[in-house]
Amino acid sequence: MNLLLRFLFSAIGLLVACSFVPGLGHGSFLDLLIVAVILAALNTTVGSVLKLIAIVPMACSLGCFSLVINGLVFWLAGALSAKLGLNFTVQGFWAGFFGALVSSVVASILGAIFIPKDRQRPQGPEPRIKIVN
Repeated sequence: MNLLLRFLFSAIGLLVACSFVPGLGHGSFLDLLIVAVILAALNTTVGSVLKLIAIVPMACSLGCFSLVINGLVFWLAGALSAKLGLNFTVQGFWAGFFGALVSSVVASILGAIFIPKDRQRPQGPEPRIKIVN
């Protein structure tokens, strides 16, 4: 259930980003849900590989270079969604950069509000209690 909520929040984040960032366009909300799934798949595969390749610039910039990689992956998602016939467009790197930034902030805020955190997770194995007679 949490996974579906995360995709929904990502789609809402994409909708907000398309409203505020010039150079982003969208069609129906269903298109945005599909783009959210595409973005998750691209972040898992291409984004992880790019972050592994760019480990030195990321270390030198204290992780800020990951924003550039997220913008590139967002731009790639726009190109891939256009190839798939979805009405989601990203016109250039800067639109992708700010679109990724806005959509991730909105999705993170919604996730923090609506997805409950498990406060009482066990931190390790349960301690054994010896009873001495």
